[in-house]
Amino acid sequence: MDELSDIALLERLQQADASAYTEIFHRYWEKLYAIAYNRLRVRTAAEDVVQEVLASLWARREVLEIRHLSGYLATATRYAVFRQISRLLPDQPLDNPEVMQQVAAPDMDHLDYYRLQERLGAEIARLPEKCRLVFLYSRKEQYSNKEIAAAMQLSEKTVEAHLTKALKQLRVRLKDVYPYLSFFF
Repeated sequence: MDELSDIALLERLQQADASAYTEIFHRYWEKLYAIAYNRLRVRTAAEDVVQEVLASLWARREVLEIRHLSGYLATATRYAVFRQISRLLPDQPLDNPEVMQQVAAPDMDHLDYYRLQERLGAEIARLPEKCRLVFLYSRKEQYSNKEIAAAMQLSEKTVEAHLTKALKQLRVRLKDVYPYLSFFF
């Protein structure tokens, strides 16, 4: 199994091949753990995030359309980290410096994280309706383009066009804080 490409592993995974899933687990667990731990700095929380991502991969294996496994898993891990943060710190203001040390990138320690989230939310709200919905399905719900197309009764090309437009507008509007929002783009 360790000689198979990611594409071959994904094909076998979609056919419910447990050995392909095991290989993906062994191939990517350390990398995903490093991503999660780098943000959370709590071993058990990082392990929970990796387990959540890999369990979701297995559970959704038949509907996922993944072109680049490593990129998909890294992005899914970043989103899972932020879900984990909201579970770990539900009543904590994210602009508290002690909380920031746990969740932020090293160069974000003086950034008002709460305001950053508000600004991102405001810019997402300014997007045209379909662009906004496509963006939220893609980035927040982690739907594939095919799943979004089915949910919104659009073609996949239209979904891609809306997502491209949304990302372009957000990058332009948020260019001054873009490095802090790379997990969305």
